[in-house]
Amino acid sequence: MIQAAAKRLGHTIHRFAALDSTQVEAARSAAAGAAEGTVVTTAHQSAGRGRRGRVWLDAPGESLLMSVILRPPIAAALAPQLSLVSAIAVVDALHEVAGIQGEIRWPNDVLLDGRKVSGILAEALSDAAGRLAHVILGIGVNVNQLVFPGELGQGATSLRLATERPHEVAGVLAALLDALQERYARFVEGGLSTLRPTWLERAWSIGRRVHAGDGREGLAVDLAPDGALVIRLDDGAMVRVVAGEVTTEADRAPAH
Repeated sequence: MIQAAAKRLGHTIHRFAALDSTQVEAARSAAAGAAEGTVVTTAHQSAGRGRRGRVWLDAPGESLLMSVILRPPIAAALAPQLSLVSAIAVVDALHEVAGIQGEIRWPNDVLLDGRKVSGILAEALSDAAGRLAHVILGIGVNVNQLVFPGELGQGATSLRLATERPHEVAGVLAALLDALQERYARFVEGGLSTLRPTWLERAWSIGRRVHAGDGREGLAVDLAPDGALVIRLDDGAMVRVVAGEVTTEADRAPAH
């Protein structure tokens, strides 16, 4: 039986017209003792962040920008797996609100027709004894943008562009919290192994030639049980990528 979180995700939602970053605000709340499931959302971020220190750009009111506090009873080393779990939930939510099927670029970008519609950032904090204290899970979804600045215009998309109709940001948030509630509960109960088949079914990266940040190249062939990307090199050797940048020739612009 899947056990629900102690409190439902989104039981408390702090809404702001503008923030520097939902990640920063949620971290402040977590440090002050906010309960698991507390959500911070804003219509605009002045200093939004993506993976690997990238800046997340948004137009006020056109994106879903949220961070949720998680306090999973797992080892700190497993916290990065929450990014993969969250990507599945984003795909669930997009299908629920728009009837479209997203794909996941390892580890956690969500794509529509090969263009990025959502990014995820999971930041964990451990206590002095090395125990996981909390994870701040940040999720951004491009909802109603019609244009993107500079190079982003080549590699990004939005729900509105993909479906040719506008969507309510609040509706996307509600669907995402519902999906994340279910996927997170499964992860806490049974680990990544319970969700790995679903991730693979929705994987954009698998079967494509990829380039790892350390210079290795080959065909992405699998997601390892711990969430690493398995690549078959040109000489037939199998290697694992556990972190860092992985790109393909099909990536038309840097991810944000």
